[in-house]
Amino acid sequence: MKALRYAVAVLALLVAGVAQAQVAGPPAWLQQLDLSQAQQDQVFEIFYRLAPVVRERLQASRRAHEALEDLAIAASLDSDRGREAFEAEAQALAEVAGIRLQAMRSVYGLLTAEQRAQALKLPIRYE
Repeated sequence: MKALRYAVAVLALLVAGVAQAQVAGPPAWLQQLDLSQAQQDQVFEIFYRLAPVVRERLQASRRAHEALEDLAIAASLDSDRGREAFEAEAQALAEVAGIRLQAMRSVYGLLTAEQRAQALKLPIRYE
């Protein structure tokens, strides 16, 4: 039982780290490309439209994570509730990743051939 609580606590902490890494804005490496003002405006619009959805999903992830933390320190461990909370958190984070992927595909479509080639040469393209 003690090992199970420890495992739940470790998983909760790992997922929390992933959740904090998720952001709603464009990745920093885009600043290294010479985007035109029109491209910058379009990138802003893409991420601005998605920000409320990303925020809602991150909040859902945080709520599920808090439920996991509560279960980890509870006197009696409810494995069904733990599994549900873990799955809810993982699903919310997966949805955020999918949203970011769609956004980046839209941004990639805005880039010129030269900018795409330059992006491929950047040492850190993804965060």
